Amino acid sequence: MTAVKPVLDVFLDLNVVLVLSALIWLCARMAVARTRLRHDYMTQLRVLKVLCVCVMLSPVLALGVTAAAGFFWPGQAVSIGDIAVAAYLRGEIAMPATQFEALLNTRERWVDTVLSGQSALVTAALVLLALAALRMLVRTVRDALAIRDTVVSSFLWRRSANVDIRLSDRITVPFAVRGARRRHVVLPSHLLDTPRELRFALAHELQHVRARDVEWEIAFEAVRPLLFWNPAYWVLKYQFSRLRELACDQSVVTRRGIDARDYTDCLLSYCARTVAQGRPRVLNVALVSGGKAKRVLKQRVIALADAPSFSAPLPAMFLGSALLFAVLLALGAATIRQTQDWSHDRLMLSTVVNLERLEARNQGN
Repeated sequence: MTAVKPVLDVFLDLNVVLVLSALIWLCARMAVARTRLRHDYMTQLRVLKVLCVCVMLSPVLALGVTAAAGFFWPGQAVSIGDIAVAAYLRGEIAMPATQFEALLNTRERWVDTVLSGQSALVTAALVLLALAALRMLVRTVRDALAIRDTVVSSFLWRRSANVDIRLSDRITVPFAVRGARRRHVVLPSHLLDTPRELRFALAHELQHVRARDVEWEIAFEAVRPLLFWNPAYWVLKYQFSRLRELACDQSVVTRRGIDARDYTDCLLSYCARTVAQGRPRVLNVALVSGGKAKRVLKQRVIALADAPSFSAPLPAMFLGSALLFAVLLALGAATIRQTQDWSHDRLMLSTVVNLERLEARNQGN
C-alpha cells in the first residue's frame, strides 16, 4: 500500500488540475467571445492544445514552481496545506487545533480509507468504476480492431511519403486514421464518380492528418478509461472535438482556395448520408462525425457563414495565452500538492494539537 499511495496522490492531483484547466478554458472562451478572435478557431485550437499539454506536464510544472519558490523565497509556503497551517499559527483561522488538523488531513484520511479496503461502500464504488473503465477499454480496443479491418480490406489508391490514400466499399464517409507506422485516409469508393466531392473530402482529411488531429484523438481515447468519471475530461474533449472540426474547415477553405459555399454544400450532402450509421466512432477523425452529425454540422455551417474571411493567427496573443495557461496550471498544481516533509509550522501545529489533547484529558480527569 505504501508504494500505491504516491501513485494515487499523483492521480488525484491530475484530476484536480484537469478541473482547474476546464474552468480556465471556459473563462478564456468567454473572454475570447468578446474579441476579434471569436471566429478564429485555428488559433483557439492551438491554445487549447497548449492547455492540454500543460495538464500533462502539470507534475513537472509543480516541481518547477516549488523549486523556484524555494530558491527565490526560502521558507515560503507553496502548497495550500502549508499556507493554511501558517495562517492558523498567525491566528487568522479561529477553530480548535484538533478540528483544524482533522480538516487539514481530510484527503489523507480518504486515501487511507480507499487503500485499506475496510469500507464496503467505498470498495463497491471502486469495483463499479473499475468495471466501467474495463468496459470502455474493451470498447476502444474493439473499435480499433474494426477500423484496422476496414483499412486492411481497403484498396491502396495513392501513396505519399507519410500518408496512404485508400478506397473502400464498406464506408460511406471518409475518415483519417493512423497505424503504428503510417497514416491513412480512407475514402468511399463512390467518391470517384464525383470529383468535386472527392476534392473536398480529401482536402479535409489531409488537413486532419497535417494537424495531427488523429494523434490527439488517440490520446483522448487512451486516457478515457482513467478519467471518464471526471466531468472536466468530457468538457475538454467536447471543446477539443468542436474546435478541431471548425479549425479544419477554416484551414481547408483558406489554404486550399475552396469556395466556402461549395464546401458547405458538400458537408450538407454528407450529413444526409451519415444518419444512424453504425461505423466505429473512435481512434479516427471523419468529415462528419457519426450520431452527432446534425448538431456538429450546424455549428460548422454557422461558423463558415459568420466568418467569411478569417484573420491570420496572432503570435503575440497565442504566446501570451499559452504562457498564462502554463503559469496558472503550474501554480495550481504546486498549490494542491501533498507535502511529505514536516516543516517547522507543521511541527508547531502538532505541538499545539498535543497540548490541546493533553488539556482535554486533564480536564476529563
